[in-house]
Amino acid sequence: MNKLLVSAIAGAAGLTLLLGGAGTFALWNSSATLSGGTITAGTLLVSDTAPSNGVWKSGPTVISLGSYRIVPGDTLTYTKTVDITATGDNLIATLAVDPATVVPTNSATPADVRLAAYITRNAVLAITGAGITGTSPTFTITPTATGVAARTATVTVTLAFPKNTVAGFENDAKLGSVNLNALAVTLLQAS
Repeated sequence: MNKLLVSAIAGAAGLTLLLGGAGTFALWNSSATLSGGTITAGTLLVSDTAPSNGVWKSGPTVISLGSYRIVPGDTLTYTKTVDITATGDNLIATLAVDPATVVPTNSATPADVRLAAYITRNAVLAITGAGITGTSPTFTITPTATGVAARTATVTVTLAFPKNTVAGFENDAKLGSVNLNALAVTLLQAS
């Protein structure tokens, strides 16, 4: 018989024996129950339950937002007391102005759209209160104990209409109008 054929038959027989043994397993086995306990998820909540309205300012001057006419170079601040509920170990959060709440008064008016874009792009938020550390946009929030009421914190929203060094750069926002009636902040757990 051909040596090559004999070698092939022997190899196939050896492979068959090896594969036949792969289907076996030990019949003895064991398991044990480990006492792990219960885990509960925390929460992160910012809410506007304080009875007072916030205050709008241009510099140190309190303003009425409805009658104020913003110009390039102006910075407006809005200060408001909010409640923060935070339970969870290692809780780090990012606080931001919700850009969807800085809206052009009329989305079909180009000046309204441009003014909203300028203000949204330059919005900055700060928060102070017990158990809150860090700088914008990332803050570390020390958890409140279970059953403890929410903490009071002060949120300051800074909205700027930047002034470019190129003369007339902001002309596309002249007479623009932005609706801030639903201005909102978001508090998101950071990764």
